[in-house]
Amino acid sequence: MLIDLTHVVKPGMPICPGDPSILVEPAATFPHNGFQTSKLTLSSHAGTHIDAPAHILREGAGLEHTPISQFYGRAVTLDVSQVGPVITAEFLQAQNGMLRTVDFVLFYTGWEKKWDTPEYYQDGYPVPDEAAAKYLVSCGLKGVGTDAPSVDAMGDDGLPAHRVFLNDGMLIVESLCLKKVVGRKDFLFIALPLKFENADGAPVRAVAELRESPEKEMSIL
Repeated sequence: MLIDLTHVVKPGMPICPGDPSILVEPAATFPHNGFQTSKLTLSSHAGTHIDAPAHILREGAGLEHTPISQFYGRAVTLDVSQVGPVITAEFLQAQNGMLRTVDFVLFYTGWEKKWDTPEYYQDGYPVPDEAAAKYLVSCGLKGVGTDAPSVDAMGDDGLPAHRVFLNDGMLIVESLCLKKVVGRKDFLFIALPLKFENADGAPVRAVAELRESPEKEMSIL
């Protein structure tokens, strides 16, 4: 079963302060051209998107240079909506070693409930502290994800978690829709970005492929 983990890109959707507004304008129409095309104006970090090392590292790699295998793998979704404003290394270490068996760790903060509201780009969602970020790096992950707008607090211009992850070559997927996969411990996660030159980030179509239960597989057979 495939589950879409992606917000729809549309005019009026929440955007990070300072980013250009989302515009979807007709470039050709059926009455005038006999076909339809659209002109899109948006940030490379609009909606559900991936951050590349080039986002904050001057010599960091862009997404167009990232192996395609980096964009998919086994994942776990951790419910951190009640852990407080900080996700600690101790909390992660208490997950019975599960984080060392997957490629992506996704954080369900509950912040996606605020999508399409002015509160989405405000502080208050849980984020990993620097020690937690370093622990995740030690797990050998391909990337991390969150349903919040960032893996760092909105007011933290130092971006400590971003720097730890991206310095290691990990990817960061932000503004995911994770409600339908909360608590899932082993599923295939795919987040394929647009491929363009000097891609410091890009919108993605993120999906989860859930395994059938053994009982259901037996009934199918």
